[in-house]
Amino acid sequence: MIDMLLKKFPLISDQVDKAELRVILRELTGVLDRNIGGDIVELGCYKGTTSLFLTRLLAARGEDRRLYLYDSFAGLPPKTSKDSSTVGDQFVAGELYATKSELIRNFARNNLPSPVIKKSWFEDLTVNDMPTSIGFAFFDGDFYDSIKDSFRVCSDRFSSGATIIVDDYDSEALPGAARATDEWIERNNTIVKSFHSECSLGIITLAK
Repeated sequence: MIDMLLKKFPLISDQVDKAELRVILRELTGVLDRNIGGDIVELGCYKGTTSLFLTRLLAARGEDRRLYLYDSFAGLPPKTSKDSSTVGDQFVAGELYATKSELIRNFARNNLPSPVIKKSWFEDLTVNDMPTSIGFAFFDGDFYDSIKDSFRVCSDRFSSGATIIVDDYDSEALPGAARATDEWIERNNTIVKSFHSECSLGIITLAK
């Protein structure tokens, strides 16, 4: 099913490739196969490439779980010292700008139901902005504070056995993503069943 989806539908941005998407969809499939409860969240959705494929997989599986999307729709926030990289000052404030209207149009053009969309900087989100339970989370905030805030607002809502994927975990240009992830894993090691990285993604599976 995953290969069929990747073959049939194009990518609408260059911020994710097919190898990464295959891993993301595989991990979501695992959550569904294990009957892990909870909805799907994506923090940092840009134009919606990953969001569209998550929705297609849920539809193909006949799942009625909801997809919740969160983005500033104002581009990236400023970096902090924890995002400093030896490979140069890439990804500046305001970069990767896309509008909420553009995201909604992309769903409409693909005849897909619109997800729940929240426009906000991650630092302004609270736990109450999240669904009651989260079975699968994709964090694509790029920077240390954004990933830290993603964990902050989602941690109390993760279902037992949930999977969390952090984009850019192995990115030299975006070291803050790994720093925030490693800190969270260290503080929550008793509930983390496994962790590994693949295709630049950090993949956490929680214990049931």
